[in-house]
Parts: sequence; C-alpha cells; structure tokens
Amino acid sequence: SPTHQPISSPFMEDGMPDLDAMRTSLREEGYAIAGRVLDDALLEEARAAYDRIFAATEKPSSYRNLGAKEGEEVSAGAVLQIIDMWRLDPVFERILHLDHVLRMASALMDTESVVLYHDQALFKPALHGDVVPWHQDNGYWRLDPPEAISLWIALDDVDQENGCMWVVPGSHRAGEVGHQRAGAYIAQLKADADEALAVPVPLPAGHGMFHHCQTLHMTRPNHSPRQRRAWVMHLMPPGTRQNGQELRDRLVLRGVYSGADAQ
Repeated sequence: SPTHQPISSPFMEDGMPDLDAMRTSLREEGYAIAGRVLDDALLEEARAAYDRIFAATEKPSSYRNLGAKEGEEVSAGAVLQIIDMWRLDPVFERILHLDHVLRMASALMDTESVVLYHDQALFKPALHGDVVPWHQDNGYWRLDPPEAISLWIALDDVDQENGCMWVVPGSHRAGEVGHQRAGAYIAQLKADADEALAVPVPLPAGHGMFHHCQTLHMTRPNHSPRQRRAWVMHLMPPGTRQNGQELRDRLVLRGVYSGADAQ
C-alpha cells in the first residue's frame, strides 16, 4: 500500500511549525501534518477525561455508535461518538484554546479569527472498532463557503492496524462529491473514492493532522488488541453559513467574530 510522505517537515529547526509548508500541504494535498500538539501532561489529562466520560453509566445526549446498523439489537462494530467534549471536561476547552494550535489554524484558513464548529470524540474499541467509510466532512455539514478545516488528534499511537486516518491527497480540489447512505449504517454516509490513490496517516499519541472539509478520508476497522482514541476539532472562519444561516452562536477561539473576515 502507499506510504505516507508529507510534503515537508512541519517543523523548523527551532521546533516551531513551518506554517508556509503546512499551508502548501493543505492547499495542494488537502491535509497537513501538525506534529505534536499535546505535551505528555496534557495528553494524560485528556486521556483520563476521555475514559471517564465514555465509561460513565449516564452517557451525554450526543453519545451514539456510528457502527450501528438497521436491524441489529446489539451492534457488532463500534465507532463511539460524543460531540462537544469541551462542555463535558475543562481539559478539552483548554486544548481548544492552545495558542500554537490556533496559530496553525489561523494560517491554514487565512483568517485572523478562528471559530469552533464543534468538536468530537471518536472511539474505536479494541477488536471490534468499525469502519468509517470514505466521505468529505462537508458532505455531512454543508457549510458555505466550504473553508472549514479539522484537526484530528491521536490520543493513542495510531497506525493501519488500529484505525489511523486515510486520505486521498488532492481530492479537495474536485469540490463537493455526491454522498449516499452507507449501506445499513444508520448514521453514516459514503462517497466514491479511488482507493489506489489513498495514503495512510499514522500518528504517535499527542500528534495531529489538519484536513480540509472537502478532503476524502476514511478510517478502517480496528481489529487489533489496541484501542484507538481520537479527538477532533472542527474549525471554521467567521461568516460561515449552514442552511443559509450564518453560524454566529459558536465559540470564538481566536480573534473576534466578524462576518467580514470571510469576505
């Protein structure tokens, strides 16, 4: 299978992200390696909060299994999702406001202000973590203009065995593609993708990757004995609309809200 080869290292000699290289990668390939975004202490705190929230007897209202299929009393596969973890534990709100993350996001979207669309936890348990089929995020969201980006953060070491991300480099440049319901999955869509062009994006724990909202991506099942905990920040420029309505009620993470920023 193809091997992941980023355009260039996202870090310069002083350890700071090379924002120009990241911008080039996102523009040309539709994704950019963010490198390490969580230090050891923050990673451990995030893992502990993540585990506590998923293990709680009373689940948040947004909790659902994306692996659920019609006609199943008990789902055979699991991709467990919780939206807006930042409302459930302060460690996730702190991560949302990390300066180095927001500087990268601001540069990648070419906007001073960064607004949160939402965040989500995506948990693939060991042995029976299910697939997330090929899709574009904006196939679900329908954001206008389609300029949102996501920062996908690995809370465990992720590789091809336990469900790392796969992307089709450059697929975002084709614009929005058609999506349809993914077989018997109740809550998942799928799009056609040329898997021969796909590359995996393995990441060490605490590291992340940005991708454009129109980049085709997927994650394979986790049949390994290792769990795969991921947490994703979905970010957008101010002035973004959904169903014709400007999303003015979302958390502003950097700068001030001004629809003019998106002009």
